Amino acid sequence: MKKISLLIITSVLVYSGFAQQFPLQSQYQFNYPTINPAANGENDFYRARVSFRNQWGGLTDNPITTQIMTVTKRFDNDGLGGTVFSDKTGGYFNSSGASLSYSRRVKFGKGSDLFFGISAGSAKYNVVISEEAVDEKDEIFTAAFGIYYVYNDFRFGISVPGLTNSNIDIGTGSDQNTIDKHVYTMCSYERKINEDWSVYPSFLVKTTANHNQIDLNINCKVKNTLWFGASYRTSASEEGGTFGPSVYMGIDLARVLAVYSMDFSAGPIADNSNGTHEITLGYDFISDEDLIQEVSDNGLSDQDKDGVQDEDDICPTEYGDPNANGCPDFDKDGVPDKFDLCPHLFGNIEAQGCPKLTVGEKVILSDALADFNFRQGQYEIEYESYGTLSKVVVLMHTNPNMYLLIEGFASSEGTESYNLSLSAKRAKAVQNFFIERGIERTRLVMDFYGEDSPLNSNFTEQERAENRRVEFDIRYHLQNLNTANNLKNEYNVLLAKLNGEKSNPIIDDRKRKSLIEVINNAIQKDVVVESESIEEDVVVEPEEAVVVETVLPEAIEEDVVIETILPDAIKEDVMVEDNTATVGDINRYLVIVQVFNDLSNAMEFTYGKVLDLQYIYLNEKYYVYAFASKQRSDAEKFRAEYQKECWILDPK
Repeated sequence: MKKISLLIITSVLVYSGFAQQFPLQSQYQFNYPTINPAANGENDFYRARVSFRNQWGGLTDNPITTQIMTVTKRFDNDGLGGTVFSDKTGGYFNSSGASLSYSRRVKFGKGSDLFFGISAGSAKYNVVISEEAVDEKDEIFTAAFGIYYVYNDFRFGISVPGLTNSNIDIGTGSDQNTIDKHVYTMCSYERKINEDWSVYPSFLVKTTANHNQIDLNINCKVKNTLWFGASYRTSASEEGGTFGPSVYMGIDLARVLAVYSMDFSAGPIADNSNGTHEITLGYDFISDEDLIQEVSDNGLSDQDKDGVQDEDDICPTEYGDPNANGCPDFDKDGVPDKFDLCPHLFGNIEAQGCPKLTVGEKVILSDALADFNFRQGQYEIEYESYGTLSKVVVLMHTNPNMYLLIEGFASSEGTESYNLSLSAKRAKAVQNFFIERGIERTRLVMDFYGEDSPLNSNFTEQERAENRRVEFDIRYHLQNLNTANNLKNEYNVLLAKLNGEKSNPIIDDRKRKSLIEVINNAIQKDVVVESESIEEDVVVEPEEAVVVETVLPEAIEEDVVIETILPDAIKEDVMVEDNTATVGDINRYLVIVQVFNDLSNAMEFTYGKVLDLQYIYLNEKYYVYAFASKQRSDAEKFRAEYQKECWILDPK
């Protein structure tokens, strides 16, 4: 029996001498709450970590093995955690237990948090010497206290396990088998060297009444994914010779963590030991949005591991190209595929990822457009235009990635439906010209606008001749202008957010015209112009236009403001002669002298003439007329005597 007691006491003393009353991992920095209860409040999501350690393998058939699992989470400023452990020291002195921990966070500012924590639980100790059939057990209460300070990339912590100094009663009657207080002091720092490399130096000092044990660590992380490093641990006793260097390797996939380390033993046991092996596995239960915020808060700001920090990454969850703001970029032109109008064709950022025309190509296109007009009411291509059009054909054959946009237009004579049909026939004639010369129909995009979008006021025959036209535009994509502008707007908004700026969305020309008409209608409705009230001495200076800033309707992007320059006649507090039509004029025959899409043009034309002209808004156009009558005969008589070109608009 004395022999048995001696073995028991020797086992306990050896355990205490090696300072192994509390299981200590080599990978404590990956699971710090195991030794400091204050650290369980660092993350506001559930984090699970489990570690497996096999120490000094080869010395005995039952090496020292340790398993520890923790689950932690912070709820606002309160952190909760749970720990379960099992520690078998060579098959003779074993312990297992569980504890719950609580922490409280005190915020000192952005990136600066101080945590206080405490844990309580129970641990069961037993000594088993099988060959003597001795099995002694005892269960004790355990408690620990800790503080933990986080300041950006710096961390510092102190924890004190063994607060209760409980005595382990294992049948010897001794009161010297106590669990002593230990003090753990930890400090770590992250240093980001560049976009690919980060280094993490740290140290841990374990202090007991008689000895200090020191861990020195240096770990590196590559592309925020691969871990590797080394550490050195001094002996746990004054005799020394039981610990030494360690090497690490691991992988971090944002939510999933896996780390392996191997300790090389020193001193008397080095020749007989196969080393110490440890594995830590972890998983973070966190949503995509919270993950982006969490990695940013902790300086691990590259969720997709593409080398671009999430705060600078337009596509933080997609592996991308650093030159395309962290987004996939197939053609490597710097424009993300999702915003690239030509994602498989190397292009220019200003052209939304498509190639820009060379000077020579622009000349060919310009020559084809010059003097390419049609006779009134005709849609046949004049022979004189064949030469320049043929050069465009050659250009299309030489560049098979090009698309040709063909747009037909008409002057303002005739009805709106007639002009729309005529502009379509003109565009179709040009399309057929290219098809007959071997260009695929799929590369010829046709559109037509009738008398919309005139180049001028359509007042003279020369101006109307210029509007009987077809326009060309070479593109490398088939997106319409509205879609292209929406993509560019979205891209600009994201770029502006990265740079902390405010973006200005783009509006395509046709939408802009529609918007200005809405504005014009609102202006026409809201501007009160009184007749017969003009003072003789009131002079309106032509150069003094009034600028009205109008916020566009809900259909337009927020914060887009168009500045509309009102005609000379409109000015605050200035009353001018009313040249707008009365309601009765809508039901009369009108002698039309000009038609405009824009209110400002109509008003400028009306007020700028000596003749008594008025305008009326019908069918989304502004009709300027010189005469109105309920009798068509009167309108025809006036038209016959009128010395300028005009036509009669029937009542609506």
